[in-house]
Amino acid sequence: MKTTKTNRARGRWAGACLLAAALACGMAGAARADAAYPGKPLRVVVPYTPGGVSDAVTRLVMQKLAERIGQPVVVENRPGANGMIGSDNVAKSAPDGYSLLVVVAAHAINPSLYPRMAYDPVKDLTGVSQIGRIPLLLVSSAQLPPSSVKELVSWGKAHPDKMTYASSGNGSGAHLAGELFSQAVGMKMTHVPYKGVSPALPDLFSGQVAMIFDSVQTMMPQVKAGKLKALAITSPARWPAAPDVPTMAEAGYPGVTASSWIGLIAPAKTPKDVLARLSADMDAVLHQPDVKARLIEYGIDPVGGTPDQFQSFIKDEAARWGAVVKKGGITVE
Repeated sequence: MKTTKTNRARGRWAGACLLAAALACGMAGAARADAAYPGKPLRVVVPYTPGGVSDAVTRLVMQKLAERIGQPVVVENRPGANGMIGSDNVAKSAPDGYSLLVVVAAHAINPSLYPRMAYDPVKDLTGVSQIGRIPLLLVSSAQLPPSSVKELVSWGKAHPDKMTYASSGNGSGAHLAGELFSQAVGMKMTHVPYKGVSPALPDLFSGQVAMIFDSVQTMMPQVKAGKLKALAITSPARWPAAPDVPTMAEAGYPGVTASSWIGLIAPAKTPKDVLARLSADMDAVLHQPDVKARLIEYGIDPVGGTPDQFQSFIKDEAARWGAVVKKGGITVE
């Protein structure tokens, strides 16, 4: 009897040891898996055509990220449908940290403009790192009298038929910024969409269109050439490339903050430790002096931050612009 009990005790002890060993091996395996990420090249989709600012910024940052993580980062352009074709591709990719997506403000705006999307930008994708924010410059034609935001508002209310604003197309950031401004100042304005910013410039120069919100990088050369007037910038502080231009708050309209942005996201359900690793590496890259300098040249204020911070920002942006779209009755065909 004593021998039987002893054998049973030894059996239980041996089983416990085996279980402990198995758990230890499993934990070690998990640690090795975490440490091994990334173990192969990353794919980063840009849902826009090559050659644009978002594409150039992505290639700059991803080259630096590749150097940091010791793996190639392949940038793949999948343009179409205001960014939705490339975004849908990544939303349906494996949530393993090897398929990522670069998005701009349209990512948060699209749900309010396109009610029947093939994916949910908030539920099917999640934030990794906010690369940067892009303040918008409010400029008016040099052919028109206003030289400040308040003068523009007074002039527009006195000449409602001439109060027009250009944009790069229906539903674009410039369109929504103009609608936000219209709602903030309580003035009806006529939206004039173009197929890009360049086709709008001649009409802005001549005064046929009164104003536009667009990037500092695009508009400041025209301001310096005397063709446009810089009235205000939508960032919280003045921009280094336009130090004499007041913020919208300084101009008397603190509610008009309409910066665009660019960031890196991943499929939902990507492991949190993978997101944290990517975010930390991106943060380090964005704080490299040469990267910061190049981004500022592009008119981008580097941000970084955690995945949760960026995801929360995206949700806030979706709600905010959704309200502007609804109030303005904005639709796209």
